[in-house]
Amino acid sequence: MPLPGGRPALLTVGALVLLLGLYLGLPWLSPARGVERAFDHLLEAIEDKDAAALERLFGPDYAPSLGHDRAETLRLAAEIRGQFATCSIRREQSELVLDPSKESATTRALVRFRGQGSPVARAVVDASAATTTPAVFRWRRNSWKPWDWRLVGIDHPDAARALARFERQAAALGL
Repeated sequence: MPLPGGRPALLTVGALVLLLGLYLGLPWLSPARGVERAFDHLLEAIEDKDAAALERLFGPDYAPSLGHDRAETLRLAAEIRGQFATCSIRREQSELVLDPSKESATTRALVRFRGQGSPVARAVVDASAATTTPAVFRWRRNSWKPWDWRLVGIDHPDAARALARFERQAAALGL
């Protein structure tokens, strides 16, 4: 049974479907969206205690941040997350600055922890609620793909001081 209008109608419908697909799909391919998704995946990996996903998000060229190198930062993140029985993380006042080359980016946000757990978990929740200084996350694009971003550094003076204080107290207790 022939289609009404034949081949021209089929080509027109196909072209419209293709244009609609491009209109809806291209924003997902933007480097800015890629950084935002990487940031979301970072927070989800911490919430879910997914050490493998967290390690994949950290670039091999992760610069020492918050006083720790890549391996120590990953270990510390797992240790702190282990203090929580339940944990959720949200970001507030998030800003993204994409380098004109679209090869690096910086995100700034207030990172808020919520959850239940040990006294350490309570201290993390309280400290994140009290801070008014945004954390700065530095990202680098890992390949030509606009969604392939890796974390290469974190800067947050309040968190660095809190971590140093926590490590001194833990060492004094023999932990």
